Amino acid sequence: MTKYLCSQINNTQGLQLDYYLNSMTSQTLLLTLGVLMVLGATAYMNYEDNVSSIDHGFTADFASFIKSFDSKYDFIRSDITWSTYGGAETRPTTAPSKYPIVFVHGNSDIGVGNGGTVGWQTGFTQLIEHLQNYGGYTKADLYVTTWGPANPNMASQNSHSEKYVMTTRRFIEGVLAYTKASKVIVIGHSMGVTLARAAIIGGTYSESLFSKFTVGDPITNSIAAFFGLAGANYGLVDCTYATGLPTCSTYNGFSPSSQMLTALNSKTHREGAKVYSFWSPNDDIIKYNCIVNQKNTCIVPGSDESYQQSGYTHFDVRDKFAADILRLIQKL
Repeated sequence: MTKYLCSQINNTQGLQLDYYLNSMTSQTLLLTLGVLMVLGATAYMNYEDNVSSIDHGFTADFASFIKSFDSKYDFIRSDITWSTYGGAETRPTTAPSKYPIVFVHGNSDIGVGNGGTVGWQTGFTQLIEHLQNYGGYTKADLYVTTWGPANPNMASQNSHSEKYVMTTRRFIEGVLAYTKASKVIVIGHSMGVTLARAAIIGGTYSESLFSKFTVGDPITNSIAAFFGLAGANYGLVDCTYATGLPTCSTYNGFSPSSQMLTALNSKTHREGAKVYSFWSPNDDIIKYNCIVNQKNTCIVPGSDESYQQSGYTHFDVRDKFAADILRLIQKL
């Protein structure tokens, strides 16, 4: 039975922008969604600089491996200074004692960061630091790449495309092969939740009326646990009247009638042996208390446990549940 663990945070408020799409002109709608959609704009975020102590980038050994594992996808992302993390100094020869963790970031974010283009663009830096400082994890246990352009101005152009889904799928498979682990843990934030779900569940999806792609068979048995942080599993209310934007597509976007999301939600608990959701009713990107068509879009359907925190923003959910996530991982 799903648990709802709720508490209040004093002096913390998520900024709510209550606007109505029905009254918008198409130009205003496009501008609003292009800037605020899915990851939001810096004008509405107020984050302190995050100076990271982690040694970002892949190790030379893992970079060499993952490049040869599947050269079709650019996992290394040398075009972005802060973008990747993970790997051992020498190739593992035995299975690890801990499940390796694969992170999948959100729309226009980066894998790890130091407040790159905008202040919230820090990826999983804080969570990685917590796991290393308090959980005994090392760089050989933690893996993330940057799947998209890492450009907030392109947020409205990003969908669950073949390129992004398959980059995520092949990266997970690459980490499994490199570490020799029987299973990995997957942690997704925002759009990374639904990208990772599609990558794990597999199947065939449409990008348009005339374009389909096949991911492959499910890899559920290779996932020890799945953590969905502030995902939009049933789509976004703000995409209802903006389906002309790729990120709001009715095929593979965040339209509440998205064919891909409908397929992902048709059966439950296919993301891993354990499924956990983390969310906030004050999420300032998803908004509307996370409710879409009377369903909580922030909760992965069939989650074993769901954790919410009033007052948390979209990026607080990414950064501030670290202690709870570590506690659940240590129980696996």
